[in-house]
Amino acid sequence: MAVFRADHYLVAEFEDASDFIAVGNKVLEALKEVSELKDLAIVTKRMEGKQWAEILGRIDVAEGSKAFWAMVKKDVSEREPYNLFIRLDRNAEGADIEEARAAVKNWAETHVVPKIEAKTKVKTIKILQANEIYMPELE
Repeated sequence: MAVFRADHYLVAEFEDASDFIAVGNKVLEALKEVSELKDLAIVTKRMEGKQWAEILGRIDVAEGSKAFWAMVKKDVSEREPYNLFIRLDRNAEGADIEEARAAVKNWAETHVVPKIEAKTKVKTIKILQANEIYMPELE
């Protein structure tokens, strides 16, 4: 079978993310339970009066992968309708790109989502392809 780049994104809204650092630490705890995620660390960021937490690391799978990156923030907006945004930058085997994407989505739904749901109070959680991410219209 061929190996395809099959990146996906996890977006979630929490019941309460007012203490985004505490929520970020719970997400980090959950992600550390996913055996394919390695070298995870959390850092807080601040820019233009906004604060957020980032979780950095890597995905270690035989098919190949690159960096792992997640952002946890307090506010949900129309432009960013989530408290948690995770980029799952990885490859997968499949007969075609659709099969590879399905494998990555299944991996995220069975290995990542349950860990996050067990450690946090999630209102919504979705696994999306790049074309499904909200893209605001530029004027």
